[in-house]
Amino acid sequence: MQSSSAEERLARYMARFASAGAFAYLVLLTPQIAAQFDRLQPWYTALFACSIFGPALSLSVASFRWSMRSIRAIVTALAVAYLAGQVLWLFAFEGPELGLTESAWIAVFPGLVSVTTAIAWSNKAIFTYLVFVASFGQVVNYYSRVDHGNVPLFSDIVFGVMFCGIFTITVTLVVRTGRLLDTTRTAAEYQAATAAASAARSVERERFDALIHDDVMSTLLAASRAGNSPALTVQSATALTRLDRLRSGIASTEPVGHGSFLAYLRSALTEVDDQVVMDTDTAEAPSGSTLPMDAVRALSASATEALRNSVRHAGEDVERAVRVRIDIASVRVDVRDDGCGSDPRSVAPHRLGLAVSIEGRMRQLPGGSADIVSGSGRGTTVTLTYRHPVQAK
Repeated sequence: MQSSSAEERLARYMARFASAGAFAYLVLLTPQIAAQFDRLQPWYTALFACSIFGPALSLSVASFRWSMRSIRAIVTALAVAYLAGQVLWLFAFEGPELGLTESAWIAVFPGLVSVTTAIAWSNKAIFTYLVFVASFGQVVNYYSRVDHGNVPLFSDIVFGVMFCGIFTITVTLVVRTGRLLDTTRTAAEYQAATAAASAARSVERERFDALIHDDVMSTLLAASRAGNSPALTVQSATALTRLDRLRSGIASTEPVGHGSFLAYLRSALTEVDDQVVMDTDTAEAPSGSTLPMDAVRALSASATEALRNSVRHAGEDVERAVRVRIDIASVRVDVRDDGCGSDPRSVAPHRLGLAVSIEGRMRQLPGGSADIVSGSGRGTTVTLTYRHPVQAK
C-alpha cells in the first residue's frame, strides 16, 4: 500500500520497527515465560502471550497492506491486552515468589508497547499510558518478589518511566515530524498554486492589453484617419471576433456554455501541440447549461499542463489524444499518451510540478479532482473531473 503522506509513511516504518522489536523480545523472553509458567494460573500465559505478541507481530504485515485505521485498531488492541496482562498478573500469580534479580515477564517490555501507541494515539494518551504501564510493571515486580522491603519501588518506577520515555519520545517526534512535513508541503503547494493562478491572471491581462493595442486601437485609429472602407470593415470584424473569443473564454467571470468552454480548451491545447486530437462527447449535456469560470480555468489550465508535460517527457513519436465528456452532472477531461510513462512512486515528494499545476489546481476547485495514472512503458493518462458542488456531495 502506497502511503498518502509523510506522517503515514513514517508511522508505517515505526510499526515495522516495533514489530521487529516484539519478535526480538519474544525470542529472548521465551525461556523466561516458560520458567514462570508454573507460577501462574494455567490460563494466563497462553492468553496473554498470544494476545500481546500476536498483534505486535502482525504490525509488520499490516504496515505494508492495511489501512492506517486498521493499524490503529491493532495498536489499541495490543495496548489494552498488555495493560490487562499487567493487572491480571496480580490475580494469576500463585508463587513461589521471584528472586530479587528476577522480573515478571509481563513487566519487561512496557517501552515496546508504549512505542507502538506513538504510531496512533495523541500525545496526552501516549504519555499517560507510558507512565501507567511503566509504573505498574514495577508494582508487578514488587508484588512478585521474595522480599518487598529490599526493593526500592519508587526509584524503580522513576527509572522505568524515564527509560521507556526515551524511546517513546523518539518515535513520537519522528511521526510528528512527518505531520509537520505534510503541513509544510501543503502550504507550499497552496502558495505555488496561488502564484500560478496569479501568473495566469497576468497572462490574461497581457493578452487583453495586446488585443486592445493591436486590434481595437489600430481599428479606431484607421477609422479616424481614413473613414469606413472594406478593409476597415474586415479589420473591425476580426477585432470583434477576437474580443468575443477572449470574453467568452478565460477572461470572463461569467458562466459560459459548453461550446465556449470547448472552444477555449481547444485553443489552449493547440498552443501546446497543434497536432493533438480532441474528441468531445456532449450527447448527455443538457441544453443551455453552463460552467462557472473557475471550472473553465482549472480544467483548461490543468489539461494544458498535462499535455505540456507529455510533450516534454513522453518521448518521440508519441500519439496524444484528449477526450472531453460533458453530461448532466459532470465534466471529464482525459489527456492520454502512449509514451514512455513513469512510475508515480519514483517522483520525489518535494517535487511540486504535477502536484501544483494539476492536482493542486484541481483540488482547489470545489468539486474538482485529478487522477494521474502512469507506468513505465505504458504511457500516461491524466483524468480531470469537475462535478458541480451540489452534485459532488
